[in-house]
Amino acid sequence: MIEFKGVSKSYKNVNVLKDISFKIEEGDLVCLIGESGCGKTTTLKMINKLITPTTGEITINKQNIKNINDIKLRRKMGYVIQQTGLFSHMTIKENIEIIAKIEKMSEEKRQKRVKEMMEMVDLDEKLLDRYPSELSGGQLQRIGIARAFMTNPKIILMDEPFSALDPMSRTALQDELLKIQRKFHKTIVFVTHDMDEAIKLADKIAIMDQGKLVQYDTPENILKHPANEFVKEFVGHKRIWNSPEFIKVKDIMITRPITCKEEDSKFYCINKMRMNKVDSLMVVDEDKELIGILYAESLTLKKHKTKSIKDIIEKDIISVKENDTIVDLANIIKNTKSATIPVVDRKNHLTGLITRSSLVTVLSQQFVEEDE
Repeated sequence: MIEFKGVSKSYKNVNVLKDISFKIEEGDLVCLIGESGCGKTTTLKMINKLITPTTGEITINKQNIKNINDIKLRRKMGYVIQQTGLFSHMTIKENIEIIAKIEKMSEEKRQKRVKEMMEMVDLDEKLLDRYPSELSGGQLQRIGIARAFMTNPKIILMDEPFSALDPMSRTALQDELLKIQRKFHKTIVFVTHDMDEAIKLADKIAIMDQGKLVQYDTPENILKHPANEFVKEFVGHKRIWNSPEFIKVKDIMITRPITCKEEDSKFYCINKMRMNKVDSLMVVDEDKELIGILYAESLTLKKHKTKSIKDIIEKDIISVKENDTIVDLANIIKNTKSATIPVVDRKNHLTGLITRSSLVTVLSQQFVEEDE
């Protein structure tokens, strides 16, 4: 959709951007983030040609924007800024429909579209005849979003739109934007200085430092695999614990659980538990398909003295998948009191193991890191 190819920007002897290359897929919400002066707003403004590159090229749908008329390009994009950019002498309705009027959208269609936009941003139509000075900051930003979506552009540019709002209004607007994005799937480029905001909103995050793009990836991968020390420090060592939905079972599971087979002897199984210092074995077949769990306690019960391994396996068990989250896992352990949970693939093949003690060890790591 939008691609930067070796883009640099210099003002006299100052290099603001240095060889930026990345691609924004259609329908993605991408956050540009970094410290003040890193070049994120410059990068955003290059997309609608408010700033032109010194070198390199920017394409939209493989067409170099250099060859697109500036006005036509901008009218096909929505633009939301921190100060909303609303015209104080115009009513809210006039502000929302201004580009649609210029584009000669019919009066009937404009009326219908304005109402749709007010509904989309969850504002009462009674506000349409008011002026910007009569609305709160949160309401004004909602109007800014409504205006940006009015002509149904494929691309929306947002330059720190919520940064001046109080925490409650900011959270509400973030939630509103996510709801809108899930419904309309616009390509949104969003500048922010707040990592929590970027993690919450973005499909991908572009982290910038001194004019360079240092990492461009999903929030999950950035939290788990920071590209360098700058990213690690910028993101924060414990940031992953604020987004537990990104911590998956595969990240914390025991990858080589101790196993046995139904035909193994009791002596063999007891000895295997003792040697590996475990109190249970995962029972699998020749193809590693999970059959059940054999507990040490079951082996020592008198009533099981004459029974074979096959007869004392616990088969009514709960398992999880590698991509289940640590939140899902914690809820399972809480609700079932399970101390041992096997991890299986779609074909029920054993791929790992979660124990209560291994989960506690992982969860306690956040406090160890804090002490360090």
